[in-house]
Order: sequence, then structure tokens, then C-alpha cells
Amino acid sequence: DENLYVVHQDDILKLLNELRTAGAEALSVNDQRVLATSEIRCAGNVVSINNTRTAAPFVIKAIGDPEQLESGLKMRGGIFDELSPWINIEVKKITDNIIIPAYAGKIEFKHAKVITNAEATGALEN
Repeated sequence: DENLYVVHQDDILKLLNELRTAGAEALSVNDQRVLATSEIRCAGNVVSINNTRTAAPFVIKAIGDPEQLESGLKMRGGIFDELSPWINIEVKKITDNIIIPAYAGKIEFKHAKVITNAEATGALEN
């Protein structure tokens, strides 16, 4: 089944979630900054990240403790165990000069609003 050899949105999402759980402070996929509100979905034979189409190979960058991040990915029963029989996954630990670009999209809040420190302090006192 050739679908076993294709990277899907779920594979990327699982990998990103394991990195977050392992303490990643910033993430990107093919130089698309990934936030909690980022959309990652299959779009034909490519993956759309923040409405930008990107294809394999996928380069996922994470900022955090390199040893902890690698341990999180390679834990027994984790994403490496799940994907490595079909997909080549390589970890490179770089200890400096990792650049993850800023998020270029617009963040629109529907329910949250900005308040001043004075308003926040007053709300806490009440």
C-alpha cells in the first residue's frame, strides 16, 4: 500500500505534539512557524501549513533542550516507532543558530480582548 509511505497531516501533527510535550518552545515545518492556532491539513499530494502548500521532504525545527527533545521523539511506542518502518526520520541536534521564522499570518481573536494592567489588577481585586 503506497499510502503507508506517504507523510500525512496526522503524522506531522503527532510529531509536533511529541515535540511540544518534550518541551519545544518554538516549532516550524519547512520554515512555516507553527503556533497553537496553525492549520495543518492534507491538500492533495501536499500538506497545507498556515495556508501555504509544502511537500516532502519535511524539515521540522524545534527550539528546546536537544537531549530532552530527542528523548521525547524516540520514546518506546512514540512517533519514531510508529513511522520509522516506512518513513526515513533523521534527528540532527544543533545546539546554536536555529532560526525559526516569525508567524507571518494574522491572529484574529473572536472572544479574547486586550486589557490594560490597571484593568487586570482591578478585576483580580474584585
